[in-house]
Amino acid sequence: MFVATQGKPRVEVLPPDAGLPIVEHDLRERSDAEAAFLDLCHEEGRTPFDLARGPLIRGRLIRTADEEHVFLLTQHHIVSDGWSMGVLLRELSQLYRAFQAGQDDPLPPLAIQYPDYAAWQRQWLSGERLQQQAQYWRSALAGTARLVLPTDHARPAQQSFAAAAVPITVDADLTRELKRLSLQHGSTLFMTVLAAWAAVLSRLSGQDDLVIGVPSANPPWVGQNPPGMVT
Repeated sequence: MFVATQGKPRVEVLPPDAGLPIVEHDLRERSDAEAAFLDLCHEEGRTPFDLARGPLIRGRLIRTADEEHVFLLTQHHIVSDGWSMGVLLRELSQLYRAFQAGQDDPLPPLAIQYPDYAAWQRQWLSGERLQQQAQYWRSALAGTARLVLPTDHARPAQQSFAAAAVPITVDADLTRELKRLSLQHGSTLFMTVLAAWAAVLSRLSGQDDLVIGVPSANPPWVGQNPPGMVT
């Protein structure tokens, strides 16, 4: 859980026996089973999380027939990401297959817990190393100018952080050519498309020095293993 004491956030680790809260629903006798199922899905998606009280992961097991269930698993993004979701789904599948076969838990015991990694990271990123990292980004971003785009609305006096998504479709032929171009220059498709986006922004703004931020799906320990952890 994530709590704040005197304005300072901190993490509280739940006891090992806390378990996963699961609510069960039986729709076998419902004449409106399909509509009821959709209502449960929408209700689950709209149910908020309490970061300080939890739970931050919860499940619903919906029985739709004698031998058919749907399992809804909902997590707050603060305790999960795309990479960890892959691990979770893989291990759930292994446990499910073992349960069906009447076998024991097939997963090996964890050699390291996340609090161990967090303690290692805090120890590693401290002192002179932390100062060097912070100074690097201060220097790299120093003097960065605001991106000036030819918009049809003036910037508000106070940033609202309101955003939207504009989907685009890149056809198969263009995708194939982009991949070929990337391969020729020893780069990934992502790098090529990002370079193209930077060129578009530079042309629209008339600026040569741009700062573009992108999310990263990799966990922070990739490339730097704490003792006892293998990636």
